[in-house]
Amino acid sequence: MEKAKESLTALVSCFSRGYHASRSSQPVFNDFLANALLKEEEKQLIASNWANAIAFFDPEKSTTLNSFDEKLDWVMNTRNIPQLVSRARYAEDGLMAAIERGVRQYVVLGAGFDTFALRQETLPDDFTIFEVDHPATQAFKRNRLLELGIEIPANVKFVPVDFKHDSLQSELKNSGFNEQRLAYFSLLGVVMYLEKKDFYQLLSTVSDMSASGSSFVFDYLDDTAFNDQLASKKLTQMRYITAQTGEPMITGFDPFELDRELQDYNMLVYENLAPANIDEMYFAGREDGLRAFDHFHFAHLVVHK
Repeated sequence: MEKAKESLTALVSCFSRGYHASRSSQPVFNDFLANALLKEEEKQLIASNWANAIAFFDPEKSTTLNSFDEKLDWVMNTRNIPQLVSRARYAEDGLMAAIERGVRQYVVLGAGFDTFALRQETLPDDFTIFEVDHPATQAFKRNRLLELGIEIPANVKFVPVDFKHDSLQSELKNSGFNEQRLAYFSLLGVVMYLEKKDFYQLLSTVSDMSASGSSFVFDYLDDTAFNDQLASKKLTQMRYITAQTGEPMITGFDPFELDRELQDYNMLVYENLAPANIDEMYFAGREDGLRAFDHFHFAHLVVHK
């Protein structure tokens, strides 16, 4: 990927988490630092692009909603925020439970502008966070933190990895990852853009380098998302937009076959949440219109070897 595109993806996700944290009275996921990482001109550009997108998502809404803020709020809450905040909440809730059972290594794959390392509180003294990302994106983030005068905690290790050329296992090991200790991996908003063979290769690498009982958490699309007769309008629009930006969604899984598909990679499915489960966990009783997205699932795998 080009440096600009990688950086833009990180900025847009950060904007969405910050928007939700600052606008919602009951945030599903309170990323209270996200806004601080963005420059005002970046926020304005991203907000303008999302607000203008209402004409594509719902032409009727674009005429009935008059103000810029109303249009932006509708697009963010119906086409953007729910998936981003619920998957982040799921990953970090799972991490807290993993820490309780003795996990002391957290590997954030495709970290982008993730802020967990900066929000951490009362973690065990021997806990280490490994942020893994493309070298260009990671350099962009580190430069931004430097510009803002934000100190990087001592237990954070930045691991630049170009998956086309570098070995994740080697780079993590060189950064202090201990293959004999339990670890918790997260990969959010990525799997649907990968070829299945590349995802399976990643799982194989993670299981090879991880102690039995380690976790791998990710979100994925079900296979009906790629069937134009079965996919929701919202998902079809999302696929169109990502394709136009040069990052097409290409991979989905049959949720009922996930166990079988992963049996060769020393991974067991500990939890596999459907949209209805996600909606009940994070959006039940809300009055702001936030709902789980159709076709998106959350999975928690456990290394078993």
